[in-house]
Amino acid sequence: MPKRLLIIYTGGTIGMKQTISGLAPAGDLAAEITQLIEMGPAFQKNPPLLHTLSYEPLIDSSDVKPSIWVQIARDIEQQYDDYDGFVVLHGTDTLAYTSSALSCFVRRQGKPVVLTGAQLPFGFPRSDARSNLISAIEVAANMPASMAQVCVVFGSRIMRADRVTKVSASAYDAFDSPRSPLLGNIGIDIHFQPERRLIDDHPTPLPARNLPPDGAVVLLKLYPGITTRLLRSVCMDPEIKAVVLEAYGSGNGPSRDLEFLNEVRATVERGIVVLVVSQPLDGVVSFGRYAAGTGFAGAGAISGGDLTTEAAVTKLYYLLACGLDTAEIATQLGFQAGA
Repeated sequence: MPKRLLIIYTGGTIGMKQTISGLAPAGDLAAEITQLIEMGPAFQKNPPLLHTLSYEPLIDSSDVKPSIWVQIARDIEQQYDDYDGFVVLHGTDTLAYTSSALSCFVRRQGKPVVLTGAQLPFGFPRSDARSNLISAIEVAANMPASMAQVCVVFGSRIMRADRVTKVSASAYDAFDSPRSPLLGNIGIDIHFQPERRLIDDHPTPLPARNLPPDGAVVLLKLYPGITTRLLRSVCMDPEIKAVVLEAYGSGNGPSRDLEFLNEVRATVERGIVVLVVSQPLDGVVSFGRYAAGTGFAGAGAISGGDLTTEAAVTKLYYLLACGLDTAEIATQLGFQAGA
């Protein structure tokens, strides 16, 4: 029996058209998808039954906000029983944020949810749009049940949704998963890695009761010269409920700047979550590795472990939506404040 798949087209380069102002979201990909299935040899043996849902208006991924993550998740969950898998077409700029968010907000598990996009639109010479779409459909239709999860398919890689990051603006392998092994590879054939089963970061799925404001989570990157005044001014915004600090190396920060560390401590004491992640693509936070990391630990910041920046931002937003406090958020993330 053929698999039933829903393709959710949110926008992005994959379906853009050239305008006088440059590439912009335009048109519905339903015709291209239909033609692809009718003519594409990849599906001649057992073609899946495809349905499409196109957003109106289409969204450039640079305009995506947390409310859009929730909308996509709700569209998937509302039609979860009607399909065997889902493909989400999305712009590349913020795809890693949306994929990580969906790994949280799509609470039902057991069916593949595959995100993909393109570096060049359909119709452009040497566009990767067709190959990425075909690969995403094949993965959604054939991913082993034991691996079924939210994932990203792009170029030659199948990646875990909440460990993916964009690494290139020009290469066809635009995304990578440097902190987590690939779920599979795409060449002449698709090779899954069955041992890469779903890693359930949330043993008990949580209900998102009250969505916080889109700006509830703020991202700050440490750099030589960052000031206490900057951190304080950002965190005085009453909408801010959590801060992701992109630190150096294994979670290191300005250990001699006691004023800055005291401001981190004051921020935590006001009930704002401070989560520390690593700036290097393959970095993992371990506060105890260097003396420079103990300052954040002593100030009550939470270690983000191997979380990417994108995963940190989206998971915090999700956990805030679940109404959790700082200690509960640390528990759900699997880390401890000051660890």
